Amino acid sequence: MRRRARETTLESMQNAPKTRGPHDPKKIDLNHDWELDYWTRELGVTELELREAIRSVGSNETERVRKHLMGARPQQIIDRSA
Repeated sequence: MRRRARETTLESMQNAPKTRGPHDPKKIDLNHDWELDYWTRELGVTELELREAIRSVGSNETERVRKHLMGARPQQIIDRSA
């Protein structure tokens, strides 16, 4: 009984995403909590600011959202694409 529980936990860990970065760095995916956490840290914004930026831009393309945010708060947005 105990061994099966340990095997199930190990299987869950093996099936979990290994990286905590985006699946597609060209798109911001807000459907996964870990991607949302990644993008808010990467862009230095809150979840609400990120969602509003995507809504304003009309796209979840990373560069379009980043440029929009840079126009809103250029001193706080970090451009890590360079």
